[in-house]
Order: sequence, then C-alpha cells, then structure tokens
Amino acid sequence: MDIFDELEEATNYQLAHGDLPVWLAEPVLEVARNRDKYRDKEYLIELLLMQVREYDTYAEAGCCKWAFDWEDIKRSLKKLLEE
Repeated sequence: MDIFDELEEATNYQLAHGDLPVWLAEPVLEVARNRDKYRDKEYLIELLLMQVREYDTYAEAGCCKWAFDWEDIKRSLKKLLEE
C-alpha cells in the first residue's frame, strides 16, 4: 500500500464514519486516484493524508487547534493544484 492508497482509504473511512463532507472528499479522492499526476508532490500528499486522518468539523471551536478542519484540507488541495 502506498501513500495514495492510504489517502483513499483514510478519505473513505472519514466519509463513512467521520464528518468529512462529500464536497471535500471528492477532490481528495481525485488526488488519491491520480498518482501519476501527483507522484512528484508526495510531501503534500503526506500532509493531506495527515489532515484527512485528523479531520474534525469543530477543530477551530476551542481555544487550541488540535485537529484539521475543511480550510486546512482546501489549502493543501490548492497547493497541489498550483504546483
């Protein structure tokens, strides 16, 4: 299993068992399923994987940021598409 398989697995898990919305999962799955296009951006894939695994709808709700929210994931997706 490579990083792209892990990203797809984590995204599907968060989609089914977490609060990850479909509108956010779809572009992440698009990245995970296009390894040839994103293979040279593995460091961003690793960051995205961590963000998906630790996604929480209310990550910004408390006094401390202890998880990642939709804005973090969107920011990483934007970096992937820009580079």
